[in-house]
Formats: sequence, structure tokens, C-alpha cells
Amino acid sequence: MTKLMDIKGYWNMSGSFEFNDNDMWEGKILLDEDGWFEGIVVDPNSSYTEDRFIFGVYHPEKVIELFKFTPINVSAPFVFHGKRDAKGYDGEFETIGLFGAMPCGVSHIITQYAESVRENTEAETNELEKKIQRYKQSIMDETGKEFYDNSIAMRNSMCQIILRNYEGRGFTSEETQQIMEECQPVNDRVMTATEEEAKRLVKRMPNNLFEDDDLPF
Repeated sequence: MTKLMDIKGYWNMSGSFEFNDNDMWEGKILLDEDGWFEGIVVDPNSSYTEDRFIFGVYHPEKVIELFKFTPINVSAPFVFHGKRDAKGYDGEFETIGLFGAMPCGVSHIITQYAESVRENTEAETNELEKKIQRYKQSIMDETGKEFYDNSIAMRNSMCQIILRNYEGRGFTSEETQQIMEECQPVNDRVMTATEEEAKRLVKRMPNNLFEDDDLPF
């Protein structure tokens, strides 16, 4: 059964686990039984006032892997890694670029079940579902759609891998084969898209970017 949860995230780009409300986002998520979630958050102190889309894997009291997206012309996407501590989920966060993720700082995420602090959450759930669909249909750009679709294609594997890595449990040979079969088509698509984008970047470079005396090697 899907659960409605409140969520709030803090970040610090200096690498210090000290946080304040200036560098913060907050919103709600819908958590499924397998650990997959989707939701909408806002950055209260940002000049960009539209919704942000978050999704990923969350196993309560254990671990969270959260992707945060806006249109690429507003911000690069982020991924937040968090493991449970006494007050929430702490870990690093990274920006996601063409050639992978790059460390950006540290983060602290807190959550709570909506039904534990207020009654009649059905209307909130319905409203959140509408906001999620609105983002996917009206705000999500091609970069976000491609990443999201690839993640959905690997949803089962992602939910299992993140949980078992946290718990220190491995996979049987049969389970490993199943994961490879699920992930290989996505890997192939990503490799092809990366190669094509790299070629486009090279074509956009000026011909005189490197003079003879300034070769990059």
C-alpha cells in the first residue's frame, strides 16, 4: 500500500554536516511497498518557484537514494545518498552530468509519515498524484524524461541493490543474471546517448580551441 510522507532535505556544499533553513528543500512523497517513491518538493529560498520532481529508492530506517530534477536549463540534476542515523539520513550528494556524477557536498534528509501527524490524508495524496503527473506531462524536459524512464526500467534492480548493499547481503548467481538482463538494455541506451552527445559537443567546439603551442598534452 502506498504511503504519503513528508520529506525535507538540507545540503552543505562545504562538506560540513552543519545545516540551516537557507539551503533546504521540502515537500511530499508517495512511497510504494517495494521501496520506490516519487514526489514533489520546492526550494523555498530559490528564485525558481516551480515544483521539483524527486524519485528514487527509500527503505525506511535504513537507506535512501534520492534523485532531484528540474529542467536542465534551471539546474543540473542531483542525487542524494543517505544512511539512517539518530535524526535522519546523512550522506553525500552529487550533481549528475553527461559523464556521470560529481561530488557536490553533504546532505541531511528527514521524513515522517503524514498519517502520524494529521488525519484524512487522502485528499493530500490525490493532490500530490496530480502534481506528479503535471510535472511529468508539462515540466519534465527530455533530459529528465530519459533519466526517469531508464530508472523505471531498472526499478526492481535498484530497489534490491540499494537495500542489499546497505545490509551487506549479496546476490545469488541467478539473481545477478536477472539484474544484468534488466539493466543491460538501459546501459546500452545510455552508452549510445553519451557517445552521440560527446560528438555534438566536439562539433560545437571552435576549430582554433587549441593552437599548436597550447596542446592539452
